[in-house]
Amino acid sequence: MPLHNNPPLDSSNVTSRAPKFAYALQQAPESPTRRSPPKIWQSDGEEVPDHVAPEKEPVDEASALYTSEEERAVLRRLDRRLVLFIALLYMLGFLDRSNIGNAKVAGLADDLSLNSSQYEWILRSFYITYLLFEWMPVLYAVLSPSTYIASCVAAWGLIASLQALATSYASLCVLRALLGISEAAFSPGVPVFLAYFYKRDELAYRIGLFISAAPLATSFAGSLAWAITKLGQRSPIAPWRMLFLVEGFPSVVISVFAFYSIPNSPGVAQFLTKRQRRVAELRLRREKPRDQQESGRRSFQWEEIWAAVKDPKCYLTAVGIPVPSDNFEY
Repeated sequence: MPLHNNPPLDSSNVTSRAPKFAYALQQAPESPTRRSPPKIWQSDGEEVPDHVAPEKEPVDEASALYTSEEERAVLRRLDRRLVLFIALLYMLGFLDRSNIGNAKVAGLADDLSLNSSQYEWILRSFYITYLLFEWMPVLYAVLSPSTYIASCVAAWGLIASLQALATSYASLCVLRALLGISEAAFSPGVPVFLAYFYKRDELAYRIGLFISAAPLATSFAGSLAWAITKLGQRSPIAPWRMLFLVEGFPSVVISVFAFYSIPNSPGVAQFLTKRQRRVAELRLRREKPRDQQESGRRSFQWEEIWAAVKDPKCYLTAVGIPVPSDNFEY
């Protein structure tokens, strides 16, 4: 007796179901393990081969070696000890270049018998040499910044003080021309020097602090000149000579401090701790070429000079910005 009452298997029924079963297998979704990877397309519409892996974004390994708090502490120290000191130097230089008008009021033109035309050429002599020697800041990349900046400050301080010894129109005109050379060697190159310590997106604020020293000097230059000339009236020398001497000689003294306090690179800044010097170097690693990472300064390259000479934007800037005339109102 059969155990099951199932009807016998019909071979024709099996063959008739086979095509339906095969069609169902074709329409069934693939399992996750057999799913093909998504295709990657380039920007021009071409398909990237499967064996080519997509490029990964570069990882800043240097930023992983210090914290944001450490970076902010380094920036605060650089702002207080470096930027403000450079701004002080610029303020002293601005006083030395702009005190010629106050000296005229104190009797310069009368003692040297200067007419209006001669006085105007004394003013122009400064700006003529200032424009002709604005190429000198390239020496920031050749000489050590501490030596170069200290030399510039000492030079304009000494020349400004020697104006007190001028006895004629010619001697004063020569001294003003030399003063323009010494100041042209310093001021235009300060942004280059600050780039040794700050990132590109940090420079604008620091350059603004540096430039603000000029209007700050203007705000009290008149009052300071009045006080000095009043004291000079009781001295054996002429008040305008006292003005040149008192406002010029401090730059000579400050140049000594500049030589010892201005660092050549972040790695040798004495006002930073050892850890802060390391952080100051690491934070600039991605923005500096390989030859600058060790010394902190870029090597001099003539290719960059010729690139600037051939760039028409440089000439448009020179034509569009007029020569500063802070003294011509006198």
